[in-house]
Amino acid sequence: MTSSPRPGLRRGRRGSPSEPADPATFSRALDEAAAHFRAGRLDVAAQVYRRLEREAPDDLRAPYSLAVIDLNQGRLERARARLEALAQRAPDFAPAQHNLAAVRQQLSDWAGAAEAYARAVDLQPAAESRVGLAGALAALGRSAEAIAQNRVLAAEPLQRWAALTRIALIDPAAVDDADLAAMQAAAADPTTETGARIGLWFALGEVLGGRGRETEAFDAYEAGNRAQCARLDVAGAARANAQASDQVRAAATPELIARLRGQGSATAAPIFIVGFPRSGSTLVEQILASHPQVQGLGETGVLPRLLETGYPKTAAAARGLAVRYLEAMRARGWDGRSRFVDKTLEDYLHAGVIGALFPNAVILHSLRDPIDTGFACWRQLFARGEETLYDLADIGAEYVRYRAIMNHWAALTPGRVVEVSYEALVADPESTSRALLAAVGLAWDPAVLDFHTRRGAVATASASQVRRPIYASSVRRWARHAERLRPLIDALGPYARSGP
Repeated sequence: MTSSPRPGLRRGRRGSPSEPADPATFSRALDEAAAHFRAGRLDVAAQVYRRLEREAPDDLRAPYSLAVIDLNQGRLERARARLEALAQRAPDFAPAQHNLAAVRQQLSDWAGAAEAYARAVDLQPAAESRVGLAGALAALGRSAEAIAQNRVLAAEPLQRWAALTRIALIDPAAVDDADLAAMQAAAADPTTETGARIGLWFALGEVLGGRGRETEAFDAYEAGNRAQCARLDVAGAARANAQASDQVRAAATPELIARLRGQGSATAAPIFIVGFPRSGSTLVEQILASHPQVQGLGETGVLPRLLETGYPKTAAAARGLAVRYLEAMRARGWDGRSRFVDKTLEDYLHAGVIGALFPNAVILHSLRDPIDTGFACWRQLFARGEETLYDLADIGAEYVRYRAIMNHWAALTPGRVVEVSYEALVADPESTSRALLAAVGLAWDPAVLDFHTRRGAVATASASQVRRPIYASSVRRWARHAERLRPLIDALGPYARSGP
């Protein structure tokens, strides 16, 4: 869950009683910059704000607005530095605390985000800051506190359904009979806002499933998925995904892989986890991150952004890309000494190139029974994207497309990717964890078996599951719904028969 930056200031507080040389002119310039900001001309607005910052260094409005612009344009480190300075100068300025929390959240500093959101709520109990605080607490595994914040939000009519939905996703058992009845009534009411109804249906699936009412749970998920599909461009997303797959296979030729091999970085620090959503990847990351020599950095999304303009073609470009990647990991909290896990699942599109750029890094492919994987995706309301994962047949087609890419890499770089079976981890956690650590070159440490007690943040759909010891109830969960899952099974084709 992310929190939006609050917009630039047009008028408001200043850092000290001192005034600009010409307050009227200064105020008009602030209005001009704010107009540029609202119109999306952020670079022009920034030019005006920088001039005003020089003219009146004690006035907070220009530096605050510059921080918001940095945040909007993705310059997260610079935004954080500006906002931390502002928070020191004006510790009672709630918008700066809120945006500081938002930028820390985007940099995966969940503890820092929770601290700043809590400060913002104390100063000005706005719903947006409280939502951010609840999300940060949930990511940190502080479930009771997260639920308590959502209970406060649930008392507000405009926040009620979203808050109850979040409670259900944190802990379905925390939803009592009265909550359940109210959620069912709101989901069935056509006057309830569509997005709220969709969230409620997915939440009801969790609550009803937790109570053993499997048929009703399936019906709720079905209603949520149908409504979500209706408001997405699923066909367009499927075409884009297919095009991306074709482009990868066309660009990643044997000649390119040979040219890039060994030209990036010799570091063995990165451990990449790739795969399909809901395949057990968060469990793999948590096991590794519980080792004292490993940091878990979550789904960073860094490499796909660095590769948006295409694969490097020269040794110099490969080295530069590797350096930028490692710098981005430092910005996200890597200490520069430990091994670290990057669990950006979509890196499967680039696994062969990763292997060439980081010849000593380990690439793990998280695999789970394809039908269980697809069924778990269908039961998940994703925070963003994943447009092709709300219809059973579409999920199967997307899975086949992903496995075709992995087969491409297996042919091009045989043996480079290490497969990790979710079912093996569930059946024999210690033996499989020992093999996993050996595969990444780490000595055995029994701490990895207590991954569920790890205090680090988990900000994925599996956050609540990995706070518990390994459990077997998710293996072959699909079997009790086999007939209703026929569109998924048929679309998976050979993968539905062969398993992982």
